[in-house]
Amino acid sequence: MANSLRINRSSRSKPAILYIIPVLLLLAIVVALFLLLEREAPRIEIDGELDLIGTHREINFAVSDKKSGISHIDAVIRQGGIEKKLFEKNFQRQGYFHKAGEHNLTDYIKIDTTALGFKDGKAEIVFTVRDFSYWNLMRGNITERVFPVTVDTQPPKVSRMDSPRQIVQGGVGIVMYKVSEPVQTHGVRVNDYFHPGFPVPGKNDLFGAIIGLPHDTAKIEDAHVEAVDAAGNLGTAPFGMILKKGNFKRDRINVPETFLDLKIPEFSQYYPEMTGNNLEKYLYVNNKVRRENDKRIMELCSHSTGEQLWQGHFTRMARSSNRAGYADHRTYYYNGKEVDQQTHLGIDLASTRHSEVEAANTGKVVFADYLGIYGNMVILDHGLGVFSLYSHLSGIDVAAGDMVEKGGKIGTTGTSGMAGGDHLHFSMLVNGILVNPLEWWDASWLDLNILSSLK
Repeated sequence: MANSLRINRSSRSKPAILYIIPVLLLLAIVVALFLLLEREAPRIEIDGELDLIGTHREINFAVSDKKSGISHIDAVIRQGGIEKKLFEKNFQRQGYFHKAGEHNLTDYIKIDTTALGFKDGKAEIVFTVRDFSYWNLMRGNITERVFPVTVDTQPPKVSRMDSPRQIVQGGVGIVMYKVSEPVQTHGVRVNDYFHPGFPVPGKNDLFGAIIGLPHDTAKIEDAHVEAVDAAGNLGTAPFGMILKKGNFKRDRINVPETFLDLKIPEFSQYYPEMTGNNLEKYLYVNNKVRRENDKRIMELCSHSTGEQLWQGHFTRMARSSNRAGYADHRTYYYNGKEVDQQTHLGIDLASTRHSEVEAANTGKVVFADYLGIYGNMVILDHGLGVFSLYSHLSGIDVAAGDMVEKGGKIGTTGTSGMAGGDHLHFSMLVNGILVNPLEWWDASWLDLNILSSLK
């Protein structure tokens, strides 16, 4: 009887297995086909607007496909009956299901319309992306995006109206010019350093740019006004300037052990990564920290308000005497041995201890904090690329974002940072370049060389 039951159960289970296996196989085939024949189309994204194409244009783009991955990308430009290939890439299949290709790719295209033979006028750029799906008779899902564009290869016309005949190392000047059409950016480039331009108040068609020359400029290799229109076309107007050498002093600075004992604890608070003896720590601050500080100052002073906040000449601290000059070359000695060399890019002014420090002209506070060798420091933006800097302060009476009138108190002198005695380190900057404050203190010079043009 038992044997009979076992035979019956066995005979009933065989047909069930025969049904299950085909069902599982069918299910596997359905899943495989679902994956292989996925129908989600790739995506194309363009960085920025793509409505104008100048003589040269770079287009950054990104493509994505969440399912099978990207197999092909191409781009062409068409105008009339002319079609030229701009870009093409094909990718090898890496698998058969979820990730046969990359899901996300970024790249760029460089266009030279003149070399391609296109004329000014209407055209279109067409991007095509295909994925690794077996859909569409194994051709994959295809996305095509057409971007209507206008080819404009005519640069704006730039006319220089006035510029300095000569300029001294560390000096400043102003360049006046006109531009034939509305543009995206304009200004003056001197030795590959760009000085942004601004509209002259009351003169809709006149622009100006205040330029500053680094103290160590050996030669003016190139000076020109430039303007870039919406299509990226560059118009220029070159001009010449006579370079005059500055009369800069050379100083010997002794670094006594007492100075190191006084200053290293202060710097250790802000730069705990310093190692070695006091001299090694001092050299770390006087070199690496100094470079970091100067980079930060240039960043702070590279973007200025386009409105002229200052009026007239800049004032210097009352009842003060000069302790060190602009661009003085300093050689540092420790125990009679040369250990370092630096350039002092400001003027040190000394008066009584904890003297009141006033704003040299009206401006907006863009920095009011501690910064390495400069100690407690305030920077004012006076507009049109002009900045003033006050450092080694014992106290700061303003905060970033404050507007300060000419003569308004911003702090008190002190010994913070790399200062051996109580004084004010004062600097002037033009678009991030440290320039000679003497020109800005001279009312006659400033009126003749800068303000008369702005009026």
